[in-house]
Amino acid sequence: MTEKARAWVTVAGFGGHIKATRTTLTVRKKNEERRYEIRDVGHLIVVGGHTIHTSAVIALLRGGASISVFDADGRPAGQLTPPGRGDPAAELRNAQNRAFGHTYALTFAEKAMNERLLAIERYGHASGWDLLYEGELEFLHRSREEYQFLIKMDELRRLHQMNTDMYYEVMGRTLPAGLGFQRRKKRPHTDPINTMLSFGYAVLYSAANVAVVAAGLDPDHGVFKEGPGGLVYDIIDGFKPTMVDEPVFALARTGLREEEYETGNGRCILSECLTSRLLPVLHRTVREERIAAVVRDLAHSLATGKTFSPVY
Repeated sequence: MTEKARAWVTVAGFGGHIKATRTTLTVRKKNEERRYEIRDVGHLIVVGGHTIHTSAVIALLRGGASISVFDADGRPAGQLTPPGRGDPAAELRNAQNRAFGHTYALTFAEKAMNERLLAIERYGHASGWDLLYEGELEFLHRSREEYQFLIKMDELRRLHQMNTDMYYEVMGRTLPAGLGFQRRKKRPHTDPINTMLSFGYAVLYSAANVAVVAAGLDPDHGVFKEGPGGLVYDIIDGFKPTMVDEPVFALARTGLREEEYETGNGRCILSECLTSRLLPVLHRTVREERIAAVVRDLAHSLATGKTFSPVY
């Protein structure tokens, strides 16, 4: 079995109990117990507060699996790798430094725009096309096709930002006007929709950051986005429409009560009641295994030179 085919097992939250025999890894959390063959596990990712037996550590390392540990906020605490493997993270980061460029940026941009177009079309088919002005959808499709002809990164970033802004403006028309959302804005937010989106993106970022660090990639070395967390932002861009935007917009369309958020002093603050409504939704829609699959595909592409073709 190849390394690529071996599973990533994630234990998040609190209260998990992790142990193993020579052949079987067992994860018990509350009343649920999951079992994995050691030979099928490529990486154990532990996030938060759990109990792990040395039997599990020994069995996994002897079986060729890595173990990554993070605190409850997704900050890395350390990693164990099987003996004799050297430093695979250093090798991968060297490949990341050498290979990142326009081709990877184009892939991220096209995948993210595809997901935004699909989100618009799903709403249109389900609820009607009155959200679109004449020619808008055709314009967005043509703009996406222009990506591959742009050579300079600045041009690619500029067109992608314009298309992303237009997506938020279109989806904003599906929301109650009284919520004050017209487009995506930078912090501090003055309306509940932008505030809810940022809350959701933070949850999404945390999940992706765990996967990126566990894979041995440099989270701050993005290809499309620049600065701290650049690679994480690159990866989550294509997940935003389905994992955060659509559930946030759907919740907003059901109606938000005035007492669920406060707009004053130039910013909007969500009530504990509203965040308690939003969090369970995000826990269902932010799918860690799908994020990890894209990260693994990226790491495999960098390590082997094969084409990066992520499935969002």
